[in-house]
Amino acid sequence: MKVRKLLKEERGSLSIEFLGILPLYFLLFLLLWQVVASGYAVLSLKAAASDAAQVYAVSEDYYETKEVIDQALAGSSILRNHYFVIQNVPGGADLFEIKITARHPLVFLPDKMAEMALITIDSEATGKVLVP
Repeated sequence: MKVRKLLKEERGSLSIEFLGILPLYFLLFLLLWQVVASGYAVLSLKAAASDAAQVYAVSEDYYETKEVIDQALAGSSILRNHYFVIQNVPGGADLFEIKITARHPLVFLPDKMAEMALITIDSEATGKVLVP
């Protein structure tokens, strides 16, 4: 009789249900955190490409452009191993295109594991050389 009475007792059932759903809340939080970090990484890379295109349009100097990109991405812990290419646009006399590629780790993984799970992000900017 006591066992049946205990089984029908609903006290504490809300705590058990909460513990069952808690891992899903943690997973949702980690996913949201990754989406925000990835969005920030894409915006940072686009800003670096835009700044580099402005500098290259005025100076047409590869090393000055490299310095601007390195400076824009140096403090970022969410973008790694960046490199860039400057190409002339076919058919355009003074048009150029800067393409920056960087790798973005999963932010909720430890550093050793994050090196194995990198996402490649590209950003491009096109401009016209203003130097005569």
